[in-house]
Amino acid sequence: MPIDPSKLRSQHLRSVNHQGDALRMGMNWTEEDLSKPQVLVDSAYGMGHPGTFHFRSLVEEVSNGVFESGGKPGVFTVSDICDGVAQAHSGMSYSLVSRDIMAAMIEIHALGHPHDGMVLISGNDKSVPAHLLAIARCNLPAIHLPGGTQLNAPDYVTSNHLWPMGMAVERGEFEREEFEQAEHGACPTCGACQFMGSASTGQVISEALGLSLPGSALVPAPLAQLLRYARATGKQMLRLIEEEITPRRILTREAFENAIVIHAAVGGSTNMLLHLPLIAREAGIEITIDDFDRIHRQVPVLANVKTTGRYPVEYFWYAGGVPAIMLELRDMLHLDCLTVTGKTLGQNLEEIEHSRFFAERIGYLRNVKVSRREVIRPRSDPFGSDGGVAVLRGNLAPDGAVVKAFAVPPEMHVHVGPARVFDFEEEAIAALRERKILPGDVVVIRYEGPRANGMPEMYFASAIIADDPALNTTTALITDGRFSGAMKGPCIGHITPEALDGGPVALIEEGDLIEIHIPERRLAVVGTGDQHLAAEEIERVLAERRARWTPPPPRHSTGILSLFARVAGGASEGASLT
Repeated sequence: MPIDPSKLRSQHLRSVNHQGDALRMGMNWTEEDLSKPQVLVDSAYGMGHPGTFHFRSLVEEVSNGVFESGGKPGVFTVSDICDGVAQAHSGMSYSLVSRDIMAAMIEIHALGHPHDGMVLISGNDKSVPAHLLAIARCNLPAIHLPGGTQLNAPDYVTSNHLWPMGMAVERGEFEREEFEQAEHGACPTCGACQFMGSASTGQVISEALGLSLPGSALVPAPLAQLLRYARATGKQMLRLIEEEITPRRILTREAFENAIVIHAAVGGSTNMLLHLPLIAREAGIEITIDDFDRIHRQVPVLANVKTTGRYPVEYFWYAGGVPAIMLELRDMLHLDCLTVTGKTLGQNLEEIEHSRFFAERIGYLRNVKVSRREVIRPRSDPFGSDGGVAVLRGNLAPDGAVVKAFAVPPEMHVHVGPARVFDFEEEAIAALRERKILPGDVVVIRYEGPRANGMPEMYFASAIIADDPALNTTTALITDGRFSGAMKGPCIGHITPEALDGGPVALIEEGDLIEIHIPERRLAVVGTGDQHLAAEEIERVLAERRARWTPPPPRHSTGILSLFARVAGGASEGASLT
C-alpha cells in the first residue's frame, strides 16, 4: 500500500522550499525521486579502522532496499576514530567526545534536510552509541544496521593481544619476527574486533533494544548474509515509515531493561554504563547505573567469549547470537516490546524458534568442531553465576564506580592495599614498566575523568598489570577514567565525582589503605599508612585534606576538549556534552 504523502515530512517541507528541489535535482534526482519518502542512509564509513572500511557495499545494499520499496535514499557519512589506534597517546582523550559530535552531526543530517526516516550503519566503540543516541533524539522512523565482525586471525590472535606481546619483545622474552607475523594477521578482514569489547557490545545492545533486525548483530563481515541484512533493512525502513513506527514507541523502559539483561548475559563492556543511560535520557526514560547493578545480580553470564571467555565473537554469531541468548532468558525479558520488525520481541523469537534460523549457522561451528552449547552456555551451566558488572560506592566513590566483576580473579573480590597515586596515566605506566608497583598495591590514576581529560581508557596500564604474573591476581587499578571493553582483571573505573570536581579520589595520598569489596559493592579509603581507621576518623582526614586541596589548571584550553571540560556531565550521567 503506498504511503500517504500528507504524512511525509519531506513532502510537507518540499511544498515550501522549491530551492531545495532544484538543488537536489542538481545531483540527478528526478521529479519522481522528490515525490518518494526520503530516507537518510548515514554510515560511519571511513579509513579510521577495519570496522568501517567495508561500509560502501552496505550503503549500496541499504539504498537498493530503499529503492525497491519505493523510497529515495540520501547517503551521508560521519566517520569515527578507532579506540585501538587512539590508545597510548593523547588521541584517546578524543574518543568519548567523538560519540557526542557524531550524534550531533547525524541529528543535523536527519533534521536539517527533509528526511522521513533513517538507516544508520555502524559497528564500533563510539559510532554505535552515537547512532543510537541520534535515533532516540531525532525520533524519525529508524533502523540501525550493525557493521559486523572480522573473521578470526591465525592462532586466534586478536589485536588486543599485541599489547602484552609487544612488551614481551621489549623485555627480550618474545621474538620480534613472531610478533610482526602476529601483527600482520591480527586483523585479517574488515569488521569489529573478535572479542566482546565495546564494539561488539554496542552491536548486541542495538539488537537487544529492538532497533536492529533479529540476528543482525555481529555477522562476520565477509559473509553475504551481512549484505542480505543490509538490503532487508532498507526495505523494512519503508514499512516503518508507512506504519509510523518511531523510535520512542520502541525505546520504552522495558526495552532498556531487556538490553541490560542481554548486556549481563554476554558479559558486555563497562562502557555501556556510560552510553545506555544517555540513550535512554534522549528517549525520555530514566535508566541509571543502579539499574545495571540490580539486573546484573539476577542474570548469569552465558556467552563464553573473549576476552574473558574462550571463543571469538564470530563463533557467538554462529551459535545463534542475540536470539539464542534471548531464548535462553525468555522468562526474564519483556516480550511485548515493539521492535523494528513491526512485531513484538516475543513474536520475533517465536518465528525464529520455528524457522531454520539456527540451522543455517550451526554448520560453521561443526566445521571447527565446537559445540553451540559451549559458546552460548545453557542457563543450567552458565559461564558466570551472575552478570558481569557491579557498581561500587563508598567514601571514595559516592556517586558510583564500575567494575566488570566476573573478569576479576576471585581472590581480588575483597582486597585492601596501599594506594600508589598518579595524576597522569603516563606516570603510572612508567612505574609499572620499571617494576615499581608491588603485589597488593592499589594503583590510582586520577584527573583522567570527563572534564579533566575527556575520560580516556586506561587500557595500556591495565594490560601491563594483566600480563604480569606477579600483579594480575594481586594488584588493582582504580581511576576516574574508563577502560577498554577488552579489559580484564581487577580494574575499577568511572569513579564519580571525578578528581577535577573535587571528588574524594583527588584527596587520596600515597600509602592510604584502599578497600575493594565487590560482594558488598564498596570502594573506600579505610586507613592511612598501615593503620586502619574508623569511618568517622577517615571522614575527618578527608575533610582536612579537602580544605588544603585546589584543582589543577585546565589540561585543555582550546578545541573540543576544552568545551568538554566546561560542560561534560559526570560518568554516572553518561559523561556527555548534552
